Amino acid sequence: MNLDINEYNEYAALADNIKIEDITTNKENQITLQRLKDNDPNFTTLEFIRSAERFHFNLNEDYTTVFIPSSAKELAWLGYFLGQNTTIDHLSITCTPPPSCNLGIEIFRTGLGQNKLIQLVGFDNVDLSDGIILQMVDTFFKNNHSLTKVESRGVHLGAQGVRQLSLAIGSCGKSLKRFSFQGPLIGDGLALDIITAMSMHPQLEELRFNGNFIGSNEYTALSTLLRCTTTQLQKLDLRRSDIDDEGIEALVNTLNNGNSLQDLNLSFNQLITLNGWKKVATLLEMPYCKLERLDMMGHNIGDEGVLAFVNALVNNSTLKTLNLEHNDITVESLAPFSKLLCDTSSVNKTYMSNHTLEAIRVEGRLPDIAAASLKLNGSRGYKVAMIKITSYHSHFNMEPFFELEIKVLPLMVKWFTNAGVHCLAFDRNKVSRMKLSALYDFIKEFPMLYIEPVTRNEIEECTIMEEELLQGDRVEQKVKLEEIRQLKARAMRRLGMK
Repeated sequence: MNLDINEYNEYAALADNIKIEDITTNKENQITLQRLKDNDPNFTTLEFIRSAERFHFNLNEDYTTVFIPSSAKELAWLGYFLGQNTTIDHLSITCTPPPSCNLGIEIFRTGLGQNKLIQLVGFDNVDLSDGIILQMVDTFFKNNHSLTKVESRGVHLGAQGVRQLSLAIGSCGKSLKRFSFQGPLIGDGLALDIITAMSMHPQLEELRFNGNFIGSNEYTALSTLLRCTTTQLQKLDLRRSDIDDEGIEALVNTLNNGNSLQDLNLSFNQLITLNGWKKVATLLEMPYCKLERLDMMGHNIGDEGVLAFVNALVNNSTLKTLNLEHNDITVESLAPFSKLLCDTSSVNKTYMSNHTLEAIRVEGRLPDIAAASLKLNGSRGYKVAMIKITSYHSHFNMEPFFELEIKVLPLMVKWFTNAGVHCLAFDRNKVSRMKLSALYDFIKEFPMLYIEPVTRNEIEECTIMEEELLQGDRVEQKVKLEEIRQLKARAMRRLGMK
């Protein structure tokens, strides 16, 4: 049924003078409609619910933000006021209007379609299979270019509902940045339409398919989407999607060709085997990897799988959180994390350790050195390597730097000076001892690089004093002159001078 525009204009003509009490006797709805009409700046979220049973209202409070549809008149005015409102940015729909509202659906649809400011629409545990709700929002989806987030959780769709939702998503302006589809499982092949609809949104930054089957057609479409369209995607959530090794290979191959992904969740996908997890680990080895969080809860990754991720993280400088909870992992398999985070076998290897990883979530207890290093990584910024070196080493071997000769000396002195500033108070004496030890190594290797400049300076000072003393004839000056000449002679012999 299409709305006669004259009918909608009648609402516009009555809007200024209409009394909310004449629209509805429901107190909650009265408050909501009045706040919509008044553009209450504190009213930013509207929940479209079936009943007030799970809400506790105090009508004197300012936070009542729900609407309980019961009549066509109520629904029609809700749509009109939403269309005129400039404060609502989040619309949550948790029910289908009862049959008593049917005559108001077209007015609601037209009114909501006038709103250009709502940024988030959520469908929460609602039946979309009959198409009524999707019909109510289709014009809004098409017209609103401010819409950035669409969330669907626990909805009932069916094949027809999936297609309608896909058409609605596809019709959105290119403003959509986040799409979330969280269960229940919609069946083999049905998610394909929704993934295909995402191709209309190249600016997408977050994509969630929790609890939905990702078969061969879906992960092929998803790979194409990631490779060709959503090049700005930062978060991909595929929890409980039944993705298998073949799907993982297609996904990883796509991501290995370059991506902006920062957060990947593959938790509770029991079809992924050790080979699949080893493939996932290769993502962390790519030089352009941007992943900051990787979730792999609820699998049988095992010790060998853990080791694959430890090895992959050796040269990684982006990952901050690794979630391995609820996996079959032994305490022994956690030991390599210590070497990864702080290899104490040499100063250079400590410097080259992983200083980025801040959290490893596992069931067992991490080794003390790994736990301490994680805490340090998360709190000390770019000084982490310096603090680890001074914490776990008592001598700084200068031999690797000898080829630079005198050039390295001021750099070394500056490094130890900074270390003394940034290290804990009780480590500063240790830093001073390390500095003296390093200086000793350097002077011992290149004695003349140090001795000659010092000796020449000593000779110069003795010459100046000698010239000053020659101008006097007092006995004490002559004694002093002889002492200065002896010091100068010893210094000159040191350099082989006559």
